[in-house]
Amino acid sequence: MKKLVLLVLSLLAVGTLSACKQERGYTDCEEPDGTQACWSAEDELFRWEDGAVIEIGVDSDSMGAALVAKWDADFPELEGMLTFRNYGSANGASSGVEGIETGQGEAPDVALVIDNEVTGRQANLLPLHEYFQDLGSEQTLNTAYEAINTVGTHYLPAFYDGMTFSWNKTMLEDLGVDLTDENGDNLPDAIDTWEEIFAWADGFGETRPTFNGNEILEVFPISLDETWSAYSSLTAEGWKLFGDGSDLTDPGFGDPEFLGGLEFIQEFSTHDMSVDETGAKKAASAMGWRWDAYLDGAYPFSLVGTWMDVDGKETENNLDFKFSAMPTYDGQVLSPLMKTKGFVINGFTENPSAASEVLRWLYTKETLETIMDSSAYLPALEADAEIYPDIDSENKAEFAAGMALNHIEPAGALPEAPTQRAMNVYYSIGINEFYRAVWDGTKTPTEAQTEIVAAATTWITENNVSGD
Repeated sequence: MKKLVLLVLSLLAVGTLSACKQERGYTDCEEPDGTQACWSAEDELFRWEDGAVIEIGVDSDSMGAALVAKWDADFPELEGMLTFRNYGSANGASSGVEGIETGQGEAPDVALVIDNEVTGRQANLLPLHEYFQDLGSEQTLNTAYEAINTVGTHYLPAFYDGMTFSWNKTMLEDLGVDLTDENGDNLPDAIDTWEEIFAWADGFGETRPTFNGNEILEVFPISLDETWSAYSSLTAEGWKLFGDGSDLTDPGFGDPEFLGGLEFIQEFSTHDMSVDETGAKKAASAMGWRWDAYLDGAYPFSLVGTWMDVDGKETENNLDFKFSAMPTYDGQVLSPLMKTKGFVINGFTENPSAASEVLRWLYTKETLETIMDSSAYLPALEADAEIYPDIDSENKAEFAAGMALNHIEPAGALPEAPTQRAMNVYYSIGINEFYRAVWDGTKTPTEAQTEIVAAATTWITENNVSGD
């Protein structure tokens, strides 16, 4: 069986190995020992342990079924040796990297996880072979690959996980907006800046426009209480959380650019962008997550998540959604946060070499295309990657182009507390209360900034402490 398995694998590998991986001279391994990946230099693939059956953890039945079907078609002599579990990529007692930590050998051999949830839990994952180090650094999204793999290579980015700016072409046409796009940024020139959008909304007067019989109360459902999707507003003057990432004890809340983001929220609140049924400015307490209603035609502009059923909603509601970078403010393009999802190998797997071969197969163009076709995912790969899948969907191509301009969520840990993500300072200081206060006018942006800096300083002091 071992020789047959190797032969079948080698036949497929001839057509799927990317050029940048060939002739690297990885050390040959003659026999898997159950502790690490075993590379066949002759066949340029990983050897399969006798009797190995590899379970892959994914976050949808459709993706899992499509992958198993492709595996069985690619390797007819290995049919049944790849199975899947709808495992869930986010951390939980039986999902994500945390699920590997708690479930150990009961968790999937290979799992789709969220990038920053690897931080602090690398000990539960198999250090990846040099093959994947080369593939990761040369083909996958470099910013994500380097941000996560600071203590060895354990994670390979594969898909974007985040939100992109969208505009409802059908609605804007109905409202008489000129959709000419002479500068080619996929945003109509009439609304490709926030200044233009503010002026357009202010021109509505006392009578709000309607679309499909519904009054348009919000032009863009800016988030205040849901702080992850609120992040883009803070980038209106070019601010980036933790800056270049060189000092994870300084989130940069004291920067003048952060003050500019708070001032953008204040400016937004002075225009007729979000009103309630009476026509009064919408209260900050009502400015939570409202993005989903966009796909049912509620607003002309929104952020849309990679997990949302864009194609289905277009068909259901007879709408045409377009995707692009966010409009500029004072010449600056705003940037939402994003994460990536990618695959890891369970450090407790009994078959690390077979698991590595499945991982190699996953990061081929043809397999990635299968994943794209069976999910809403978008490739988080370098644009010139040889494994970059062909994307037939116009929505997905536009969506991916918009995602490329987002800020990746900082993944590093506090220097003295390696299991405490530095990013948690953003989620742990009640920053939404300050956004609310600026919106409602109970604090000036300067007052809010001063208090945010103080709250962040206290949190970092209390949490940047060694557990030893």
